[in-house]
Amino acid sequence: MRLSSKSQYGLKACYILAQRYGKGCVSASSLEKDIAVSGKYIEKIMRLLAAQGIVAAERGVSGGYKLTRAPEKITIGDIARALEDNMEFADCITSGCACAAGDVWRKLYAGINDVLDSMTLQSMLDEGCDVRICRHSGEESCCKAG
Repeated sequence: MRLSSKSQYGLKACYILAQRYGKGCVSASSLEKDIAVSGKYIEKIMRLLAAQGIVAAERGVSGGYKLTRAPEKITIGDIARALEDNMEFADCITSGCACAAGDVWRKLYAGINDVLDSMTLQSMLDEGCDVRICRHSGEESCCKAG
């Protein structure tokens, strides 16, 4: 199972907003620069997060994006589910399917969500996490400070 780039960039954006929580908005162009992703893509991600009540957009000179709740009130699971179709990676998870594999997928889904919900943006801040821009090409990967 692989999470999309939406989750990777969305979590980075929310982390940046958590760093600035209570200090005003962060512009889309600033997020674009800090995360090294196109403006259109970051706006798409932010719309998905806004639709789930995680971020809010403000217009105007000092406008941009901000978290709707304190960093300790937003779990990594909230962000991942907003950007990854509720993290439902198999049809059996919510369909009421009685197939042999359905129970396995439901247990895995519950476990993944338990882990993601045990971490918040605040816990990332407290652990001193750093926003990094990871680029993967084939077998190689490198992370460079953003």
